[in-house]
Amino acid sequence: MNSLSMWIDKFSNDKKRYRFFDCNCWVGRSDNLLPFYFSKSTEILEQMDYYGIEKAMVSHTLSRYYHPLVGNELLLREIKGNDRLEGCFILLPASTKELNPLDDYIKAMIKRGVRSVRLFPKSHNFSLEDWSAGALLRKLEERKIPLFIWGREIDWDTLYKICRGYSRLPIVLEQPDEEAYWNGRILFSLLEQCENLFLEIHNCLIYLGVDELVKRFGADRLIFGSYLPVDDPNSSLMLITEGDFSEEDKEKIAHKNLESLLKGVIP
Repeated sequence: MNSLSMWIDKFSNDKKRYRFFDCNCWVGRSDNLLPFYFSKSTEILEQMDYYGIEKAMVSHTLSRYYHPLVGNELLLREIKGNDRLEGCFILLPASTKELNPLDDYIKAMIKRGVRSVRLFPKSHNFSLEDWSAGALLRKLEERKIPLFIWGREIDWDTLYKICRGYSRLPIVLEQPDEEAYWNGRILFSLLEQCENLFLEIHNCLIYLGVDELVKRFGADRLIFGSYLPVDDPNSSLMLITEGDFSEEDKEKIAHKNLESLLKGVIP
């Protein structure tokens, strides 16, 4: 067996050993007509098997590009009965009563097995200031429901304000469609000052970038994500399998940190 074959076998075995739980996976077609997308859960599972990903947290594109009420329901219908797929709802503030009453919607969401949410304030045209989203953020904080938000959907000052103002709310920063390492000087300051801020690492592609994050802040606030089906997961997977940090830290980033956040949700 040549060295390349040996490395491929090692990579495959490592992926199985770390039991990757992908926090950033999407079903449904986006508005930019990408040539490849998942329309069915069977397609998600096929790609997860191909890449060696054990579980995935999934949102529906129609929740972002059309309306959360529609996309969230389609999501649950699509992943129903599959214990490898966990739903992640996209929510809106309470003021327009589109999810009215919001507290009942969140309670029903948890009862139906959904323990995380995403917000798209720029795409959905609302403010994250207290006068607009305060009621929603308070409800998420009360139940410790992890909030996932893209870097392009929030400015840094607002992210800092929310992290400090809702200190019991786990906030996971995702950075699809941009290189996360461009924001290193900002991210390091945020991570130093906001203990409830977590970082999804799929675009941390600078050389030894994840290694430096582990060295500086520990592994507990880093979470594996791939942005399937837009990005190839192998680059994200290798950030962990080939990282120069302990086996324990690799397992934390691969699946344990996300599992811990989801288990911490209060019904």
